[in-house]
Amino acid sequence: MALGGGLASVAAQSNDKLDELLSQPQARVDSTSYLVLTAAGLVPEDADLATAFQTAIDQKLLPKNRLEGDPVSIEDLSFLVMKALKVPGGLEWTFLPNPRAAYRELAYYELINASAGPARLVAGDEVVRTLNAVIAREGGRK
Repeated sequence: MALGGGLASVAAQSNDKLDELLSQPQARVDSTSYLVLTAAGLVPEDADLATAFQTAIDQKLLPKNRLEGDPVSIEDLSFLVMKALKVPGGLEWTFLPNPRAAYRELAYYELINASAGPARLVAGDEVVRTLNAVIAREGGRK
C-alpha cells in the first residue's frame, strides 16, 4: 500500500527507519519522534532516533519523563503531531494546548481512531497513517 502524497516530504527518509517503525506492534517514542520531527523539518533526515527523541523532549513535544523505548499512546501522538506541525485548532487547543486537547481535536476531524480512548497504544503503521492524514488535511487548508 502506498503511503500517499501527504508524506512526500518524508519519502526521502531512511527506509530502514520507516520500515522499523512500520514493523512495531507498539510504536516506540524514538521512532515516532523521528518520523514526525523529520516531516516537520525539525530534525534532518540523517538524524538518528536518539537525536529526534531528545529534540522532542527539548522542544516540550514529549514529557521529560519519557524514555526512548516507551510505547506511544494516541494522545501522545496527537500532541506530537499537532505541536510539531503547528496545526491550528479550536478554542481548547488554542488556549490550553495539551495532549488531551490535541487528541480531541484530531478525533473531532476523524483523523484518529478514538474508539478506545486517549490512552490506547498505537502501532507503527498507525503513526504513519495519522501523520499522513494530518499533512493531507493541512495541505488542503493552505
